Amino acid sequence: MVVAAHTLGCKVNKCDTDALLERLSDIGCIICNFNQVADIYIINTCTVTHTSDKKSKQMMRRAKRQNPNALVAVCGCMVRNTNADTFDADYVFDARKPEDFIAKIAELNRIKVSSYKHNNTTCNLQSRTRAFVKIQDGCDRFCAYCIVPYVRGNPKSRYVQDIITEVENLILLGAQEIVLTGIQVASYGEDTKDATLSSLINQLSAIRRLKRLRLSSIEPCAVNEEFLAVVASSQVLCAHFHLSLQSGSDATLERMNRRYTSAQYANKIDTLRKINPNIALTTDIIVGFPGETDEEFNESLEFVQKIGFSRIHVFEYSMRVGTVAATLPNQVPDKVKSERGLAMRTVAAKLQEDFYMSQIGKIVPVLFETEKNPGQWIGYTSNYCPVEIIEPNNKQNLANTIIEVEIIASTQDGLVGKIGGCL
Repeated sequence: MVVAAHTLGCKVNKCDTDALLERLSDIGCIICNFNQVADIYIINTCTVTHTSDKKSKQMMRRAKRQNPNALVAVCGCMVRNTNADTFDADYVFDARKPEDFIAKIAELNRIKVSSYKHNNTTCNLQSRTRAFVKIQDGCDRFCAYCIVPYVRGNPKSRYVQDIITEVENLILLGAQEIVLTGIQVASYGEDTKDATLSSLINQLSAIRRLKRLRLSSIEPCAVNEEFLAVVASSQVLCAHFHLSLQSGSDATLERMNRRYTSAQYANKIDTLRKINPNIALTTDIIVGFPGETDEEFNESLEFVQKIGFSRIHVFEYSMRVGTVAATLPNQVPDKVKSERGLAMRTVAAKLQEDFYMSQIGKIVPVLFETEKNPGQWIGYTSNYCPVEIIEPNNKQNLANTIIEVEIIASTQDGLVGKIGGCL
């Protein structure tokens, strides 16, 4: 039986999909690309915005077109927030609890699940260069705009030893970089009392042969004294933090229920940069949140310029029924949201260009991943800048190797470098 999957949304969804595909492989299924004809199509959906819902439904229809006789199975956040009768699917399940789905596929394939060995890891089907490890799921912050706590539930952390075992296995399989991901990474360990995020990072940093450890999106509350000490001491923690902001206006932040002020956020950025001035700081910004005035938007625009982010993901506010924000007065017109989104993205592009320019002349380690053309390799620095080198006379396979590179130029899409020597 041939299975294909498509994942929308966050890295947590990607981890859930990879874990599911590995288990399907364990029971004898063949995994193929989603563009190919398959017996089973899995769509792991996202519901963060209306656009996410639309894309999820488009992928269901696409699967049906590719093979009308295929089983289209749907999981993810949209199915926990939307009536299943409104989309074209044959089977709906929870990717975090895949046992029923595995049993169903085994039944269709006439396979005894118990006869196959199951490797209980979360993300082992992806590229070995960079492996994502889910350390927790769920969120209880209830930001006013966000549907995720309603569809993901309360935070649930994995135990430290399980994570360490998975990371060690991924390293043995060749992973050079481990990315810790979750829905609310900053809350890691609050439910189990097994560890904190900082102590987990400390323990993982001590693993022999681990070259890089990166964090996915974290909340400002994660940046406390313990965390700062880990940032200063870890030899493998990457110099890149995606610190979610959402707005640079205090009035907007309060309506969003973000639980910090712009000044508090800026102070955390300052402390991180004192440890390493070359840290890359990326963030998310929502424009057009209910009640956002021109003055508040301008405050947000000025704040992101003041901070000097290396990259900003800009979202126009998308109403999610069931959230507090959906009931707030003074909803911002779509036209205004689009105009503000364009203005914010223009500033974001300039900030990214400035950050890339600041990297010219530095000699940095780059983890190479793919060969775009003969001698043209693409990789990433510790502070998550894409780097391209073009050396047609170099026939060496650089995939999954960390090489010291001198940055000689920047482009709209990243950096250009030349090899300086192996680390």
